[in-house]
Amino acid sequence: MKDCKEFFIKVKKQNLVFYAPFFDAYQGMLSQRTPKPPKGNEAFLQFLVSPDFIHDFKKLIKRLKLKIEKSN
Repeated sequence: MKDCKEFFIKVKKQNLVFYAPFFDAYQGMLSQRTPKPPKGNEAFLQFLVSPDFIHDFKKLIKRLKLKIEKSN
């Protein structure tokens, strides 16, 4: 996945149980991981998105009313 773009999205820790399996359904479009969460109520989801699906990924994130915190 060397050409993939990396994105981070901050979510409430209590919602990880919803988002992690949801994004697993997009296997082939992206790869996700949940880095060790910092202290507090929020955690980051890290995504590696295939170049062919970046537009679709951003559209999905917008539809879910999430915000991309940082990307490479």
